[in-house]
Amino acid sequence: MGRRHLIRLAALVVALLCVPAAAAGTRVSWLLQGATEPNGTQKPHVYFASQRSDLGPWVRRLTPAHQTRLRRVDFTKSVVLGGFLDGNACVFDVRLKDWTFSRGRLIVDVTFRKPPVGVATCVRTSTSYIVIGFSRAELGGDPTFVELRTLARS
Repeated sequence: MGRRHLIRLAALVVALLCVPAAAAGTRVSWLLQGATEPNGTQKPHVYFASQRSDLGPWVRRLTPAHQTRLRRVDFTKSVVLGGFLDGNACVFDVRLKDWTFSRGRLIVDVTFRKPPVGVATCVRTSTSYIVIGFSRAELGGDPTFVELRTLARS
């Protein structure tokens, strides 16, 4: 085997070893989705908790089962993001689309389904939410900026 082949083989091995680390950023430790009572605000809200005291009053908006789940989080190993789609009329089927964490900025993109074609008005009786648990090890540090971006899909 020539020197060029060894260099190419070494480059391939290095690339393959880097793939799991890069792909790790696309996973979350756990995800909760639900609906709660609207609070009258007109825009989505995002909350970030790196310790139990950061859960504050927003955790009370979750279902009792989700509140229990959050109170059991080990904050030495995990951090939590809570996003409430307040202000969006008739949000259905909220899904995590993607997230990125770079230079202290955590940006989470979620999608939701709009009402079907032909529905002219919609009365909002609940607000959808999504709660995401991230492994501190995978995230690589606490963010200094958190953003929740919502995108409607048909």
